[in-house]
Amino acid sequence: MSTSNDPGYLGYQPTLEPLKLTTGASFVQTIQPSGGAVFPTGTQISIVLTAPGGAALGAWPATVDANIATWTVPAATCDEIPANSRYTMLVTYPTSPVTTYAWYAGSVIRTQ
Repeated sequence: MSTSNDPGYLGYQPTLEPLKLTTGASFVQTIQPSGGAVFPTGTQISIVLTAPGGAALGAWPATVDANIATWTVPAATCDEIPANSRYTMLVTYPTSPVTTYAWYAGSVIRTQ
C-alpha cells in the first residue's frame, strides 16, 4: 500500500539508463558529485556487468578522487560485452558499516 508520502517501494532505487557501447570505441565516462558535494576519501565506484543469461562479465572500476570519478575502458575490453547484457554502477562509501548503493542500472546497447 502506498500513500501520498510513500513512493510505493522499499529500498534505494537506482537511476535506470542504458549503457551505450560502440564497437571499436573505448568507454570513456566522467561523473561528478552534485550540489558541491565531494566523494569521501575511500569511495569506490564500479560498473558491474552481467551477460544476458546472468553470467558475470567482470567489473570496470573508476578512478575516484574528491571531485570526479572517471573510466577509460579500452575498446578491446568493451567489444567483448554483448548487446542486452546488464550493468549496475555500484558506489561504495567508506562508512561504518560500509554502504553500497546501486547508483545506475540498465541494459547494454551496442552500436556499430
